[in-house]
Amino acid sequence: MYSSSDVTWNQVAAFQVNANASISTTYSVLQNRTVQVVQMFIDPPPTDRKATAHTISVSGTTVSVSGGNENVLILVLMR
Repeated sequence: MYSSSDVTWNQVAAFQVNANASISTTYSVLQNRTVQVVQMFIDPPPTDRKATAHTISVSGTTVSVSGGNENVLILVLMR
């Protein structure tokens, strides 16, 4: 049971970013919210080279993802 004093994380978006790709998306609902962004590798880790995670930044209501050499799933949460 939740009360009005409880705080929960809510999903804003989930999307894929391919290897070596960049994306920047604005979500107006993030205004004045605490934001958490998680990334998960989609494919098994390579054994013949180094896997590099993407760089994620949040500025205001904009979430930017860039730089990784693996396909990832991005999950944007707010509370």
